[in-house]
Amino acid sequence: MSALQRQSTPDATYSGLLFLADDILLEFLGKATGSSVDWIPIPGMKPGPDSTDTINISTGCGGVAARACGLVNMEAEKILEVIKDKASWHTIYRRVVTLFSTTTTGGACIEVRYTQTYAPTILVPPRDYYTLRFSSPLEDGSFVVCEGSIKPSQDAEAPQAQPFIRADLHASGCLIKPCNSTSSIVILIDQMDLKPRTVPEVLRPLYESSAILGRSITMPVLRHLRHLANDPQFLCPTSEGRQQQAAVRSLSYRLAKGFNDALSSFADDGWTPTASDGVDDVSIAVKLPMIDKGLSPCPRTAQKCIMCAKASMLLQNVSPCKLICFLREHRSEWASATLDEALHIGNPGLFGFPPDVHTHSQLLPDVNTVDHSEFLELIKMEDREGEGSISGTRTEVFLLQLCSGLEETGSGATAQMVYAPIDASISDDAQLRPSGFRVVSLDNINSNLVGGSSVLTLELASGLETTACKRGSESPDNVLSDNTSRSVLSMAFQFNIDIEMENSMAEMAKQYMRKVVSTLQRVALVLVPPSPNLLSLPSNKPCCQSPTSANNHREGSKTIAHWICRSYKMYLGLDLLHAEKENNETQLEALWKLNDALLCCNTSKLVPRFSFANQAGLEMLEVCSGAKLQDVTFEKTIINSGSHSTPILSVIEETMQQGYTYLPAGIKRSSKGRLVAYERGIAWKVIVQTEEELSVHGVAFLYMNWTLSPAIKGFGRAMKSGDSEDCQYRYDGVQGEV
Repeated sequence: MSALQRQSTPDATYSGLLFLADDILLEFLGKATGSSVDWIPIPGMKPGPDSTDTINISTGCGGVAARACGLVNMEAEKILEVIKDKASWHTIYRRVVTLFSTTTTGGACIEVRYTQTYAPTILVPPRDYYTLRFSSPLEDGSFVVCEGSIKPSQDAEAPQAQPFIRADLHASGCLIKPCNSTSSIVILIDQMDLKPRTVPEVLRPLYESSAILGRSITMPVLRHLRHLANDPQFLCPTSEGRQQQAAVRSLSYRLAKGFNDALSSFADDGWTPTASDGVDDVSIAVKLPMIDKGLSPCPRTAQKCIMCAKASMLLQNVSPCKLICFLREHRSEWASATLDEALHIGNPGLFGFPPDVHTHSQLLPDVNTVDHSEFLELIKMEDREGEGSISGTRTEVFLLQLCSGLEETGSGATAQMVYAPIDASISDDAQLRPSGFRVVSLDNINSNLVGGSSVLTLELASGLETTACKRGSESPDNVLSDNTSRSVLSMAFQFNIDIEMENSMAEMAKQYMRKVVSTLQRVALVLVPPSPNLLSLPSNKPCCQSPTSANNHREGSKTIAHWICRSYKMYLGLDLLHAEKENNETQLEALWKLNDALLCCNTSKLVPRFSFANQAGLEMLEVCSGAKLQDVTFEKTIINSGSHSTPILSVIEETMQQGYTYLPAGIKRSSKGRLVAYERGIAWKVIVQTEEELSVHGVAFLYMNWTLSPAIKGFGRAMKSGDSEDCQYRYDGVQGEV
C-alpha cells in the first residue's frame, strides 16, 4: 500500500488529486526502478572508463525520455531541497507558479503547478506545463519528487498563455536513496511529449530527440548536484567565502537566463517587436524601462530603452563546441565595431579587441568545478594610449562572459557563449544585458531514417538563401538521405539606445547582424572537418606494406566503396552521398568522413568477416586500422541474448531477399567486447561486378548515433595491456574482396 492510499480524502477535489498523485508515483517508480521503459546509452556520448554515472535515453516510449543515475556525496535531505527548488537554478525554466499546495498526514506534499520553459532557439515556440507534483519520504527510507501533467478533463481551468504551446509531462522526477550519512544514489527521470509537429521538420529533432532532452534538462541536474557536493561552502553554511561563491553562481545563472529572455523577447516582459522591413532574417524588439517593480513599462517619453536584434542560421558539419571556441578566441572576426561605437550603443562586447587594446581575462571561481566545459570569466579591455577613443582618454571596459558546452560532442550537443557589460565592482545585483551565441546540434535524428513524403521548411537567415534554394530543388528523399550533421545557431545582441534614435538604430542593428551572419558562414566553411589523407601513414610507425601492396589495397577500397554507394542507390532509390564529382576517389573520401558508422561484411565466405569500414566504423569496432578489420568476424559483434539482441540472421536473410532492411535501436559488441548502442540503422545488399557479371559481395550496415559504453560484466572483458595503447585510427587501404 502506498503512502497516498493511507491518507484521508476530505472532499472530491482533494480525493481526485490523491488518486492522480498515486498514479504518477507508481508510473515514476516503474521507470526509475522497474522495467517499464527500455533504456539505452545516450548516442554519441562516450563516458570515461572511471565514470560512475549512467546516462540513458529511450526511443521506444511515448515522446522523449532520458534517465540519469549517479552517486552524489550529499545528504538525501539536502538533495531533496535542491531538487524541489530546481526552478531557481535550472536555466531552462522561465517561470513556475504554485497554484495549489497541501500536505498530508504522512508528511507528503501535493502541489498543482504551472511551468513555463524557454525554447532552445528563436525559430520554435516555447513550451509550458500544467502539472501535479508529489514529494514524500518512502517506507524504505528513500525520498521521491515526481511530477506529471494534469489532463484538461481532470481540470478545465488550466492556465493558458501565449506564445506557449502546452506540452505533456509524463511521470518524471527524482528518486533519492541514502547510502550512508553523507552519500545518496540519485535517479533522475524526464519523459515528455513536446508536440514536435508544431515546428518545421528540419527543427523537429529539438523536440523529438531524447538525447537533446537528456543533455538540456536531465544531465544539468546531476552536474549541479555534483557541483554542490564538491563545494565546501555549500556543505558548511558557516564557512567563510560562501557569500562570494553564491554571488558568482548567481551571476552565472542570471547571465544564462537573461540570454534566454533576450532570445524569447516575451511581451509580458515589456518587449515590443518593431515593424518588419519585409526581410525576416533579423528580428528587432524594443523594451522600455519598467516601473512598479517590473509590472508595467515606462511611457515612451523616457530617454533610454533596450533594443534586441536576433537571428538564426542553419549550419552543416560544424561542431557546436568548435564554433563557440572559435568565436571566443577570435572575437575580432565577428566584432568589428570601434570602441566608441560599441560604447555609444551600449554593447562594448561588439568591440573586436584590436592589437592596440590590452585585454585581460580572469576566470571567476566556483561556476562549475565538476563540468570543466563551463566557465565564467571577467574580461577587462583597456585602451592604454586612448587610440581607440575619439576623446583620447584612457578607457576601461569590463565584460562578464559565460561559456558552456565546450567539451560536448554527439547527439544533442549544445554550446553557447554569453556576455554582458558590467562595472568593475561586479556586484551580484548588477543589471545585466546579455548578448551572445548558442549552437544546438540536430545530428540528422529525425523520426524517419530516410525517405518519406515530408518537406523541409527552412525559414532561417537570408544568408542561407542559396542553400535553401538548392535544398528546395532537391526531392525530400534526397534531403533526408543526406548524412551530414546539422546544427542551428541562434544569436542575440542587446543595445542601450536613445528612444528618439530607435528607427536609425534598428536599421543599424539589422545591417550589423547580417554582417555577422555572413562572417559566420565563412567561418563555418573553415571549421568543416577536412578530408582525411588516406594515402599517408603515421610517420612514427613503420609501414608494413610495400608501395605496390598498399596501392592495390587502396584500389580495392575505392572499388568496394563505389559498389556500396551504387548498391544503396539501386535498392533504396536514393543517393547515399552527395559528392560533387562522382568518382571512386571522392566516394571513398566521403564514406570515410561520414558521421555514422559504416561496415560492410563479406557473406560469400564460410565465416563472414568485415571487408570495409569507415573511420566511425573502425572506432565503433575499436579497431585501430583497416588492416586489422578483416581479423574481426561478424559473429563476434553479435549479442546472442538479452532484450537488445537482434535476430541478425533473419536480418541478413531479409536483406538478401528484398535488398534492404531498416534496423531499430539495438546493441552490438566491439572487437574488445564492449557494448555499442545505436539509435537505428539500415542494411542493404552489396552487389559487385567481377569480370563481366554481377555477384553478391555481402551486406553493408549503417549505424546512426552510436555510442561506446564502458565494459559491463557478463558482456565485456578486461582490456589487455596491448589493447590499451593509444592508437591512431587510420585508413591504410582495406582491400575489398571483389
